[in-house]
Amino acid sequence: MEPKKNKRVAFTFDERSMDTLDIMTKEGHFSSLADTVRESLQVNRALQNQVKKGFTEIIVRNPDTNEERIIIIPSLQDVVKKEE
Repeated sequence: MEPKKNKRVAFTFDERSMDTLDIMTKEGHFSSLADTVRESLQVNRALQNQVKKGFTEIIVRNPDTNEERIIIIPSLQDVVKKEE
């Protein structure tokens, strides 16, 4: 099997998106913008895989208070609608 080749990709971000990427990189303690994007892709892919299994809501819990919230991600809801 041939080793996978790395590909270079260039993105153009508007100011707001670039600010968000910078914040995510700092708060997530990522070593680079590329690592932030890579991790974000992995998380999104994992969520898409769960949608394919019928799971469309994310429940988060504050371990200190046990308070729970449901997170709805519109783009994942769109995947469900398109598959119906």
